[in-house]
Amino acid sequence: MIDLTGKTLANRYDLLALIGTGGMGAVYRARDRELDELVALKVIRHDLAALPQMGERFRHEVKLARRVTHVNVARTFELGSADGVMFCTMELIEGESLTVRLGQRRRLPVGEAVPIAIAMCEALEAAHAAGVIHRDIKPDNVLLAHDGRVVLADFGVAAVAAAEGELSGTPAYMAPEQARGEAPSPAADVYAVGAVLAEMLAGRRAFSGDVATILAAKQDLEHVALAPGEASSELAQVIAQATARDRDKRIGSAAALARALSTWARPARAATQPHVRPAIDSDELRTVYVVGARGFDRPKLYLASAVHEQLLAKLRRVPRIRVLARYGELGDAPEDTKIVVDVDADETIHVRVTPPGLAFEVPARIDQVAPAVELAARAIDGALASEPMPATALEVEDLILRARHMLHDNVRDTPRAMELLEQGVAMAPNEPRLIANLAIAHVRMAFFLGETNTTSLARATELARQALAIAPQLADSHIAAAHVALNTGDAVEAAVQFRTAIACAPHLTEAHEQLGRLLLEAGYIDVAMARLEDTLRIAIGPRMVRWDIGRAWVLEGRFDDYLALEAELMAEGRDRPNSRARYLWWRGDLSGLREFRTWFEAGGQMALVAEVARTMLRVFLDGDYAGAREPLIEFMHGEKANARRRAFVAQMATEAAAYAGDLDTAFLALATATDAGLFDLHWLDKCQLLEPLRSDPRFGPLRASVKARAESILDALYGDRGSVATSDTVAATS
Repeated sequence: MIDLTGKTLANRYDLLALIGTGGMGAVYRARDRELDELVALKVIRHDLAALPQMGERFRHEVKLARRVTHVNVARTFELGSADGVMFCTMELIEGESLTVRLGQRRRLPVGEAVPIAIAMCEALEAAHAAGVIHRDIKPDNVLLAHDGRVVLADFGVAAVAAAEGELSGTPAYMAPEQARGEAPSPAADVYAVGAVLAEMLAGRRAFSGDVATILAAKQDLEHVALAPGEASSELAQVIAQATARDRDKRIGSAAALARALSTWARPARAATQPHVRPAIDSDELRTVYVVGARGFDRPKLYLASAVHEQLLAKLRRVPRIRVLARYGELGDAPEDTKIVVDVDADETIHVRVTPPGLAFEVPARIDQVAPAVELAARAIDGALASEPMPATALEVEDLILRARHMLHDNVRDTPRAMELLEQGVAMAPNEPRLIANLAIAHVRMAFFLGETNTTSLARATELARQALAIAPQLADSHIAAAHVALNTGDAVEAAVQFRTAIACAPHLTEAHEQLGRLLLEAGYIDVAMARLEDTLRIAIGPRMVRWDIGRAWVLEGRFDDYLALEAELMAEGRDRPNSRARYLWWRGDLSGLREFRTWFEAGGQMALVAEVARTMLRVFLDGDYAGAREPLIEFMHGEKANARRRAFVAQMATEAAAYAGDLDTAFLALATATDAGLFDLHWLDKCQLLEPLRSDPRFGPLRASVKARAESILDALYGDRGSVATSDTVAATS
């Protein structure tokens, strides 16, 4: 294949270095310009890509692999075909393959080998639960990352090869039934793990010779046997059971094999460890940090935020510059250029650029935003072409910026933001940012006010369509369309629109934030947390999303983490009473609920469905489900215009009915939520209040509908650009 190093694919992926080649194509270390991440980009061989139906086969297998989001699995991201090249992108693992390590050391001690095998089993347990079989486990596909993770790569590759009549898997590691051409099962993956573990301990392959010899031996040998001294008799027996020739005599699952091996080593639970994204290191890229203003309560903070946002947009168009957004203090970055934007109590915007050591101040006025952006940008790249001031009148520009800041910061500011935007529309009726943000304001009014404002969602729909028609290249237009889709029950379309908004303006945080929220509900916690952690690092806007992170922690049983986060948010004055109350009854904290009721009845303000919350408190604190049941059903069926709100109220009715043991009403409410577009698989699987429902036959079909919707959201996030490429093993050594 032609080396594509130095090229850019799809005007998005900079191919920085060739990592290696394999039977299916070439693997590159690449920079994703849009998300500013290092990825592994796999280019499929042209002759394979040209085979009939190969693209569809790739599409199917990569979508399946994407379902597996375990920390010990190399993630699959984007599917793509551009510039005459079929490719896909995956998580780049910084480290070495098990093949490399065994080549250096030949044998590994039990205390090192067994944890690797257990991590492989944990990866397979997650994959098998998602209906995905690896088919080709071997040392090449076991990656040992520098951060300590053991990562299993290349899910689906063997299946693609098998589609063209090749043997599915690698002969030395495949199970006997797989060698006979039978369809692989989870038991085949268990066999392969046993064979790899035997090799790690013995320093030699369990099977060697030509393919015919290996395949014949698979049918003759009852199990893989270790020589005396290579492992204890007990461990050798576990390996023998994992590699039994007869599937009926083999250890039945990856989870069972992990339990059997736990006597010798219990690995650290990597699922609780933060995922650290690798730094981008390329001599061809110059890094510029653009650091946004700190603080929450400064009247002109929205103008400093505008300088920060517009600098990001401007600098991202400069060649050979990698622009990183950050919020607050940067810390140590001694060799990199920094632009720090802040605003003080005197309503002065401060801009510091180092190097070259430029510092200047401008009044916090709308007419000073563009000159401040221009001066700071020119300090970074003197050849940067000057752009004309926006045609929008400065007064209208100020209204847009103020309203956007309000909409993002506090739901209670929505009516005031709407007033500002209506003023702007009266002055500039065709300004698309005004129209788009007015649509977002109407969506928020529809969700938080419900049936008291029945025209809001219809108006939002009309405005979003108008914004898209005027400015389809504008991120705000797609964000507005996404909010409309989400509130009309089409979460998949919402994910598509948020994803498109990111492509239009990678530096804007709202689309990243909203996608993170969708992914949290859909149950893709690791993916969501990585995206939300990024948004919290780069801007002040998404601070309220920490309540959603807290929601995930409560559902996962991480109560101490949640309580610390709640205290932090309350200290900042960023209360979300609806969330606080709901998390209290999820945790069964009746004492906390009583305190909440006291606060509520003393005049505490609820931004959403206050009467529903009051009725829920009757159920949990007074034991009055009989009196609360009919009002809850009435609330649920009274929500007609806004599908998102209807699903939310139905979820709470489900919780109350399940708590009271009224399973018929609980399933009625759950079906209502599902019909309204529910995709909250995390809640469905983890909320303790729903435990009585999960063993009922009625639960399975409803869960299947929610799960399918959740999976479609993940697909919409990563896209499906026609033909699809998949992978050979990816391990970046450094």
